[in-house]
Amino acid sequence: MAFRVRSTMECDGMNCVTKIKELLPAAVCGVKKLTAAFSGQRAGRWTLRFFAAMVVLTLAARGVSGAAMPRVSLAAPNRGTIVQKALASANITAGESGALKLPVGVTVRAVYAAAGRQLKEGEAILLLDLEELQDELDSAKATRSQQEAQLARLNASTAPDGSSVTSAQQSLDRAKEDYTRTDERTAAAVDEAKASLEAAQTTRDEAAKTLEELESRTDPDPSAEELAAARGALEGAESALSGAKQAVISAETSREDSLLTAKRSVENAESSLAQANEAYSQAQAGAALTAQSNAAEAEALRLEKEKNDEKVDLLTALVEAGGLVSAPRDALLTVCALEQGQPCPEGECLQLAKEDSEMLVRFTLPAEQAEKITAGLAVTVTQGSAGAEALVRTVETDEEKGTSLVTAVLGETAADFKAGAAQAELVFSRTAYDLCLPVSALRQDSQGSYVLAVEETRNAFGLSFTAQRVPVTVKEVDSEGRYAAVEGSISGGVIVSSTRAVSPGASVRMEE
Repeated sequence: MAFRVRSTMECDGMNCVTKIKELLPAAVCGVKKLTAAFSGQRAGRWTLRFFAAMVVLTLAARGVSGAAMPRVSLAAPNRGTIVQKALASANITAGESGALKLPVGVTVRAVYAAAGRQLKEGEAILLLDLEELQDELDSAKATRSQQEAQLARLNASTAPDGSSVTSAQQSLDRAKEDYTRTDERTAAAVDEAKASLEAAQTTRDEAAKTLEELESRTDPDPSAEELAAARGALEGAESALSGAKQAVISAETSREDSLLTAKRSVENAESSLAQANEAYSQAQAGAALTAQSNAAEAEALRLEKEKNDEKVDLLTALVEAGGLVSAPRDALLTVCALEQGQPCPEGECLQLAKEDSEMLVRFTLPAEQAEKITAGLAVTVTQGSAGAEALVRTVETDEEKGTSLVTAVLGETAADFKAGAAQAELVFSRTAYDLCLPVSALRQDSQGSYVLAVEETRNAFGLSFTAQRVPVTVKEVDSEGRYAAVEGSISGGVIVSSTRAVSPGASVRMEE
């Protein structure tokens, strides 16, 4: 927006005297002419001298008064555009980065690239101490051997020994078999004794019958020998019968004793088996806990071993490369927080942009400005001689700080940008107005906003200028506070600057 402004150097007291001196010759010349015209008349001469003096004094007074007037500069309101925008310092970085792993504690001998550099595949980034790398590699290999031995021990079976249960079961089985055999054997002995008893009973009954028949026989009468023999046979049979009865009792008693002994053996074997099973169950429970503990320890050790294996692989590769860390592919180096002579710290201190990663622009604005931003708003980003547009993706507001973090995405054509500092400009609005003027022209009093227009008046002594109050309504002021859009009846220029304070109705001088 352009305004025409009349301006000149400011006048001081010496210039006022100069102006008066410039006016005096003209006044003196006029007095001389009047004196010549009225030289023949005495009264006229005095009258003329009086008027001449008045002219000189008037001109001198006007010169002094004009020198004391404030000098002003004007600007003519024009049609223009009021722009609302924000400027901010920004930082360009890759949207996604991946860390290059480094061995913690190994000294950095040299750094060849800084963050923001576009690397080519195989390009050197830094150099690590080779001797320290070899020491770390030897230590990592020793640790791996220990971990493998511990894993083998933890993965070994913890199942309890079940041989005692097996032995107890076998003892029970044998006791049951013995009981069965004893039962069968003693039952057979009892049966045999009972059979002998029956046979003895039969023999006795037959002997008794024979004796009875012999004693009852009358024809012929039995002889004494026959009776003695019959009686002897009966006595023998009764004796055999008594023995058979005793044998049955003895067989039954022996059976009861043998079965009781065999039964107790079975019960003892069952008790032993129960105790063995209980002990085995307790051993199984303990083994389960041990196995669970070993499994958890083995899993933790396995994870540690995986990390150590990765460390071994990393150290091996670095030792083979002579300690040189190079770019694995063409990529932007987004982070390089390493210093020569310092050990590699923990954390992701060396990062490369991921393949096809977006370039992000981040900057902070006051929350009241960020409220005007919506996703997709274009941001003009400059970095050195490079310039491009980015589109706003997110706005994150920190209520406590009263600020907002804006993240925008650079387009694919922004190839000249690198990670690092940049400038961001956002235009919130562009509004055209019929009357725009510098903010310095606006004034305020109890009646509201106004500007001072200059009114020109011609009199006997020439032109005079007076500041006139013109009410205006301020529609909008640009974000930089330089120009404002107004409404009002403004004709001609308005005062934008003055050497002294100017109030409505004051006489002013124009800058030449």
